Parts: sequence; structure tokens; C-alpha cells
Amino acid sequence: MENKYAFVMCCDLRYLPEAIAEINSLDYVGNKADLHWYGYQIPQAVIDQLPSLGFKVIFHNITDDEVQESHGLSEVLCRKRYFYADQIGKDYDAVCVLDADMVFVRDPKNFFEIAAKTGLVLCAVKEQKQSYYDPHHQHKGQWIMPEGFVPEMDLCNCPLFVDAKIWGQAMRESYEMFIDGFPTENFKGPDMAAIQLKLSQYGAEGRTIGLPNVQWLGTNEQNLKPYQRVVGDFGSLKTETGTPMYSYHGQFYHPRWRNCQLNNRSGCAKGYLKASGESLLASDNIARGAMECLYERFRKMLDWKIKIEHKNYRHPEKDHGYLDVIGPGDTDA
Repeated sequence: MENKYAFVMCCDLRYLPEAIAEINSLDYVGNKADLHWYGYQIPQAVIDQLPSLGFKVIFHNITDDEVQESHGLSEVLCRKRYFYADQIGKDYDAVCVLDADMVFVRDPKNFFEIAAKTGLVLCAVKEQKQSYYDPHHQHKGQWIMPEGFVPEMDLCNCPLFVDAKIWGQAMRESYEMFIDGFPTENFKGPDMAAIQLKLSQYGAEGRTIGLPNVQWLGTNEQNLKPYQRVVGDFGSLKTETGTPMYSYHGQFYHPRWRNCQLNNRSGCAKGYLKASGESLLASDNIARGAMECLYERFRKMLDWKIKIEHKNYRHPEKDHGYLDVIGPGDTDA
């Protein structure tokens, strides 16, 4: 083993711009951990550029047979990443499972070390916990955790830092219980629920460090909100209240997604804060400035070392060049 730590990331061609920005951002912040990239229909011209990075990327090609075996591409890209983390994790002191649409602004190396030296689970947490009582949270008619279970830390699906030698079985089974009994008795909940329940089943309650969502993901427009919005931090990013950010998450390549975030934030200001007139305009301008800050960083990372053509990878037939603006008739999200 040349390296002690490794990331695991999965994506297909549709998420190539986001994945490239993420990989480039890891290089930009000085990451030295390995990255195991499981990809489907990734162009060879992209793979050929991976040695230009300052860390090792091990590319694993996802085959059509594997997609069929897993009952769909999305099941490989979302559910099976934890299975992969268990497989490769035996060769590392700690691994980190990622989404394919994150941008790193700080090197997360210390979180690998915490996971490796303590055996604790480290993961970003949801804004709101849920109670696990849905029948889809069962496997073969049995509850993974007691019906109605509410975890101490309700985890997002990433970034998840663990020692796979301790938590590997939980990660592996979070995928296997979707396959086992398919399509009638298998676990039918989302991958986020599967990994939460399996980690809890194997003892993660009381052994989990919840990472602040705003530091790592910024879901539900957290990075656009007044007093919590993202601001520059001498070449990195932080929240306006001074919380250092390590990464953020989203489909920043797509203008409709960015506009949707701004519209959601405006709607929240009107409904929750009762903002109107000048106060609503001020809130909207704060959100717009924060979005520009995030998007500017994304654009820089997209073009850092690995280069790809700027086009619509999800719907090539609707391509209008680089997606800074929405083209006529373009309904791509």
C-alpha cells in the first residue's frame, strides 16, 4: 500500500463536468489521498489525462454486465459505491465515499486520520432527522433497526470517512440487501437510508461524528442564506459567520439548477422570513452574490488540469455551447 487513504467516487458520462471539477479541486487543494473512480462511458481522452494530477487516480470501468446485475445504472453509481469502498478499503487505513458533484476548497486529510486512528464514523448530517418506519426500510420483511428508529446523527450519503476494516461489512450489506430478494423482498429505500441503517446496526450509534452540512455540502441552499452565506477566505471559502468550508455540493454546470436554487431561496425568504419589497431584494442579492462566488470557484476547478469539452453531456441534442445561459427550448436541469 503506497497510500494510507483513499476516496471512492462513481459517475457516468452525464455527470462528467461535475466529476472533473471535483477531481481537479482535490488536486487544487493539495490532496495526496488516492481516488478510486468507478466510471461508465467515460471518454478515454479524459482517462489519459489522469496522470497529470498530483495524486493517484485508479480508474475502474463499469461494464454493461455490472449495470444489468445491479438492476440499473443508478443503483451502481449510488448504492454500489459503498460496496466498492469495502472492497478497496482493505488496503487503506481509511476511505471516504463521495458524490460526483462536489467541489473541495480545503484538503480533508485530517478527517481521514481521525477515522483511521479512532475507528469512528465521520459523515455530513442532514438538516432534519427522519424516523425509519417505512416498509421500504425492511429487508425480507425484517426491520434493519427497530421500526420507527431515529438515529442520533442522521447521515447524508457523503462525504463518509470510515475505516473499512471496521465498517466494511455495513457498507457492503447496504448494497447487498438491495440485490438480495430483488424485486419483491429486497430493501427498497434509498442508498442514504441503507447506509444509515446498516451503520447503526453495526454499532455506529454513539460512535459517529456528525460533520456540519454547511461545511461539506450546503444542501437546501444553506450557502446562499443571510449570515450563513459563502464568502471568500484568502483563496478558500467560509461562511459569513466564520465557519471554514471543506467542500460544497451541487450541479453548478447547469444554469437551470443554479436558477432553481436562487428561486428556492427567494421563496424561503418570502415564506419563512416574510420578506418583501426592499428586504426581499436584499435577500435575493445576497443569494445571487453567494451563488456567483460558488459558481466562479466551480468554473475555475472545471478548467484546472483535466480538460473536457464544454457541452451539454446530459442532452447533447439540446447543446447551446457552454451552459452559462439557457438556450431556446432547453429544459435540462
